[in-house]
Amino acid sequence: MKLIDYYISTPSDIDALKSKLSQCFTSLQETTEQMTVDIYDTFDWRLHHHGWQLLRHADNYTIIHAATGRRISDISVDGKKARQFSWDFPASDFTDKLGPVIEMRALIPLATIEKTVNQFALCNTDDKTVARLELESLAVKGNAHAAARCRLLPVRGYGKESRKAMEVLEKLKFKPSEVSPLVDVLQQSGAQPGAYSSKVNVQLSAQMPAAEALQHILKNLTSVMHQNLDGVLEDIDSEFLHDFRVAVRRSRSLLGQTKGVLTTGTTTALQTHLKTMGAITGDVRDLDVYLLKKSTYVDYVPDVLKPGILQLFRVLQRKRRTVKDRMLKAMAGDEFKAALAALDEFVNSDPSAHGDTAGHTPIGELAKTVIYKRYRRIIKKGRRITSRTADEKLHELRIDCKKLRYLLEFFTSVFPADQMKMLIKQLKRLQDNLGDFNDLCVQQDFLALHLETIQPQTAHAVILAAATGGLITRLAIEQGRVRSDFLSVFEVFSSHENKARFKRLFA
Repeated sequence: MKLIDYYISTPSDIDALKSKLSQCFTSLQETTEQMTVDIYDTFDWRLHHHGWQLLRHADNYTIIHAATGRRISDISVDGKKARQFSWDFPASDFTDKLGPVIEMRALIPLATIEKTVNQFALCNTDDKTVARLELESLAVKGNAHAAARCRLLPVRGYGKESRKAMEVLEKLKFKPSEVSPLVDVLQQSGAQPGAYSSKVNVQLSAQMPAAEALQHILKNLTSVMHQNLDGVLEDIDSEFLHDFRVAVRRSRSLLGQTKGVLTTGTTTALQTHLKTMGAITGDVRDLDVYLLKKSTYVDYVPDVLKPGILQLFRVLQRKRRTVKDRMLKAMAGDEFKAALAALDEFVNSDPSAHGDTAGHTPIGELAKTVIYKRYRRIIKKGRRITSRTADEKLHELRIDCKKLRYLLEFFTSVFPADQMKMLIKQLKRLQDNLGDFNDLCVQQDFLALHLETIQPQTAHAVILAAATGGLITRLAIEQGRVRSDFLSVFEVFSSHENKARFKRLFA
């Protein structure tokens, strides 16, 4: 028999269920368990999107399927130590499952839940349990609203009795539960599971004036900045700053690729403010990128050099603390506050007041023009690249690809969704190759500069220098491999089929 969760809407439904079951079975033997449970997820709801939930009861953490409540993995830990990241837990099946889902993101407590589980053993005349019914009731602590569901658990050898109990549920017209009661009670507490996304999420019509469309997009991006600001200031995890900076970078790209839509004065002022915000937050993000590669870098070198790599990361961590303090001081300053306030003022103003010559152009027409122009530039530049082309040309192509990716994301709602999804997918493969190549170049340059600062006068310094040099060599080998893949990756992107898609939509 398939296990089905049924939604219980009111306490009277529970009374009716118990009454009906009492008429069908000799006795109902009830046991009750009550507990307080904390529910966790990341800021961007990675567990929710994966169909999971993470619960904590005392020192025990349990991952469950959101829809069924079925246990996936659990672990018991010392409750005195804070557990924010997957690596804060002992290596286990639990971390093997949790780590790939939440990656570098911190776990954030969402709510404290009061949970009551009633188990009913349905007994026959011989006082034997022939079926079980589990009733689960949840409520956010301090909130009167409760969500409940029940589930019939058959007992082997008593199929007839299980079907009888199922008939009771059907006669009471209980509806199958489509969502976890945890989602229900979280919503009642004010949370919106899955609500946050760093992706561009705007609905534009093809005939919308371009100035108005740009304002809609910038409003969405400014909202992402605000949603991440507290996480940046509190330094909860590295992705708050990443999402903040991506929103800033997208905003700059939008203004730069749609010149003539807004007045020169408005565009210049906004670009200046965005540049300020990017400069203030840049150094910390650069170090975050390296620190997130710790395990990869350690794996890149032989065992004899691993202590040197670990020492390198201790140096980088100390440096990050210094630049983070400098960033926080700047973010508390007038220049940063004025920059964010200027964005807020623009996205809440009348867009027609800022429109230039192209401000009234339908956004569908403008989007076609700028997208196809950027695409043709990429094809032209990419076809010139050979195995002997200077690295700088690949970096230029990477920037063009990033700008095209932003345009496709900004204007997805204007064109057929399935076609845009296909184009973004094709472009992402090329971006991944060029991005990996650029990262490897930048990492080598950074490590080479760091190597120059090391004075090999102590044993520790010698190990650090050797490890850094070994890592540079390993990155150079990896860079060569990534570059050798470029031509085949670009060939797919510049294929006749993909060219036809771009031409059909935008030419």
